Amino acid sequence: MLVIGATGVAGGAGIRAARQCFGDSVHITGVWFGKPNPELSVPGTDLTLFGDISDPSTYRLITERNGSAYDWCLYATALGEVGFPIEEATPEQIAESNRLSFDPLLELERCLEPKAIVAYSTFFTLEHQRITYGAMGHSKARIEQWALEQGNARRICLRAGAFRSASSQGIKLLVRRRAKQLAESDNELLRRYFAGAKPSEAVEAMERAVFEEERLTYGDTGTDERGLEAAHIEIFSGTSKPFVNVCGTRVWLSDEPQRLQ
Repeated sequence: MLVIGATGVAGGAGIRAARQCFGDSVHITGVWFGKPNPELSVPGTDLTLFGDISDPSTYRLITERNGSAYDWCLYATALGEVGFPIEEATPEQIAESNRLSFDPLLELERCLEPKAIVAYSTFFTLEHQRITYGAMGHSKARIEQWALEQGNARRICLRAGAFRSASSQGIKLLVRRRAKQLAESDNELLRRYFAGAKPSEAVEAMERAVFEEERLTYGDTGTDERGLEAAHIEIFSGTSKPFVNVCGTRVWLSDEPQRLQ
């Protein structure tokens, strides 16, 4: 198993779920990228590599250190501009988001030929997600379409409800920084939260609204590491569906992608 983004919340949940399902019979290579730390090791992995998966040299590093035969690849990393409505993303912002959030999926499938590859999405069509997910929303929509397209590998999309992570904290910080702009936004919902309000209070109110909208729409909310692990276990157990969803403690399967209108 190859896990891209092994130090993140989703990648860590996938690693723990793999150990529950396969025990020591699976060899897990974790790839991470950030501030270099030669002593870092990821719990549950057999080999930890440092590299930017959008850089061709990282593919060479993976094959040199651990070959190119993988039963599973988990692509649990993403980067793109957020903190504003999805429909306001420019073509340039979308392309830059896809550079790490989507494009490497195609290269991983071509270069390493995994038998199955898992990518990650969220419930970005919910009203309170649409107003802050920016360019990343377009990358997630592309992942969902990719899951239905024919490829060399079996393709699976794990769609998760909002959970606390470095990425979610980053979104909150960006939203706070853009509070003045958001208070004057053409988007009525954003103005409702930010006009005349303290940025910190507006962000907290909007976060509560995200969880409440999830609960009303999907019957649960508050996704955490246990929920993410349960969703991975569903995948590793052999589901034939392209989408595995988790929101709070509820895990279910589906066939249809979310689409941006």
